[in-house]
Amino acid sequence: MGSAYVLAALALAAGANALVPTKSFAPTAARAAPATVTMMGRKFENNKLKMAKTAAAYTKKASLIGKKIKVAVRAGGPDPDSNRALGLIIKEAQALNVKREIVDRNIKAASEGKDGADFKELTYELYLHGGAGVVINALSDNNNRAFSDVGTVVKKANLKLAESGSVLHNFLKKGRITVNADLDEDAAIELALEADVDEVEVVAPDADMRSDGEEVKSVVLVEPGDLGAMQSALSDAGYACVGNLVHEPIAGTLVECGEDDLEKNLLVLDKLAEVDDVDTVEHNILFAAD
Repeated sequence: MGSAYVLAALALAAGANALVPTKSFAPTAARAAPATVTMMGRKFENNKLKMAKTAAAYTKKASLIGKKIKVAVRAGGPDPDSNRALGLIIKEAQALNVKREIVDRNIKAASEGKDGADFKELTYELYLHGGAGVVINALSDNNNRAFSDVGTVVKKANLKLAESGSVLHNFLKKGRITVNADLDEDAAIELALEADVDEVEVVAPDADMRSDGEEVKSVVLVEPGDLGAMQSALSDAGYACVGNLVHEPIAGTLVECGEDDLEKNLLVLDKLAEVDDVDTVEHNILFAAD
């Protein structure tokens, strides 16, 4: 009886010891769960932010298409067959996935004179925190409103608009064409020769400053006066493309900002891009990836 009792006691002790690891690991697993939830939450918020920026970029591009259509219709009429500029803008809308109903509505409004707005190109210049330069491009039917809205953003950031030309001298005006297909430089040069375009360069898309979407695979740069000819050549060759006049930073003029300045500057750039009359915001900030 004594031996049996001892053996039973040893078995119970062994069983109790076997349970110890289970008890010590359980709380650790429970503590790890919130970190996983936090990571998933951040990923969700980042995806939401990315989707919001994509939607905002689309809205901005659709708005610009509408303005360009109205300007083109007033200059050359509502028939895209006889109005080459309008025909190219319609193809741009297709490349940007802008709905046809938006295109037709703007053509109709401009041709019937229902929208009497007179759009003008406006350019503002700004120096950011840390000395980086910004060129703000607008196509507006109200100069005072555009100036006031841009000035409000600048003032809230404790900045001041710069004098005309003080920033632009660090940029070169270029014709920029985004292409929704892979295009090598040899093919671009061949099309340029056929269109009597002397200089052409193929570069990578820019999702940061230019908000190039995933559909953009190649970018073609030409002299400003050759933009129309090169865009027509690409379009006639079957390439879905969009052309705009832009300001490209001159090599060697990029400015590296400190971490605090960079954070403040990115916020300013976002706020400027949200202004209704502003179409594009260009800068010469040097990012780490550069």
